[in-house]
Amino acid sequence: MSDDDSSTSDDVPLSSLKAGSRSRRSINYNEDDNDEDESDEAEFQDDGGEGDYIESNDGNDTDDFIVDDDDEGDEDGDDDGDYTDSSEDAPLSALKKPSPKKSKASTPKKTPKKKPTPKKKASTTKKKAASKAKVTSSSSTTYLSASSELYSKCEKGKLIQSVLARWWYAYQWPDPASIPAKTPKGYDSLDGFPGLYICTQGSNVGSFLDVRDMSQAPSFKNFAMKPSRELKELLLTAIENQRKALIKFEGEKTDTEKELRELEKWANKLNYSKADKDAEKVLKAARLKLT
Repeated sequence: MSDDDSSTSDDVPLSSLKAGSRSRRSINYNEDDNDEDESDEAEFQDDGGEGDYIESNDGNDTDDFIVDDDDEGDEDGDDDGDYTDSSEDAPLSALKKPSPKKSKASTPKKTPKKKPTPKKKASTTKKKAASKAKVTSSSSTTYLSASSELYSKCEKGKLIQSVLARWWYAYQWPDPASIPAKTPKGYDSLDGFPGLYICTQGSNVGSFLDVRDMSQAPSFKNFAMKPSRELKELLLTAIENQRKALIKFEGEKTDTEKELRELEKWANKLNYSKADKDAEKVLKAARLKLT
């Protein structure tokens, strides 16, 4: 057996072998009628497990034949059995070693750049003038009253407030002499409001009858019309009577008593003539009158 013949199977590509992998193992003999000698026995050549079978060439006109032996390790030697090779059944693409995939380097995310905040422009003189105009216009529409002006801008206002907070310690109103001895016919008296009655009969049911002297009523208007000298006396009288009632119910040296003593010192030092003049100036500047 020549080297050229044995290398034929090596030159055959795997794709051609794959097609015949499932074929049966068969041997074709070309015998001569006159030659009964079985000495020309087929010889198997093991060439790396490729399965090629080549008949020895002894000068006879015998054709070469190829036996596909897929399983060299079969011990049974059954000619009718199927021989398969796992490497042949697998596609060529599977025989190739998978190329390692190149991992893409993770690209860092770009952080958006913060836009610089624009600086606030300085307000122009026109805007300032407009804002001033708005302030003046709003202040002009603010409601002004004699009580708010006197309370906040002069000592007579403080004097009036102090008397209104405790007037019942200074004098009694309404005067009991001005109140009728009997309740008027068809009216009922109201508890806590002496001199005030409500109609319960006739066509004026629900209406009020007020017999109190309103000129002496403890109101801002009546006290503002009085001179500061009279208000000062009313305040000192009210402080004295309030302190007596306080000591009677709560004892001495309380916080309220201290406040009363401080208020009493202020009233004693008050210049009532100057307080009246200041009150007139405040009302005149605000263009207000006591009516």
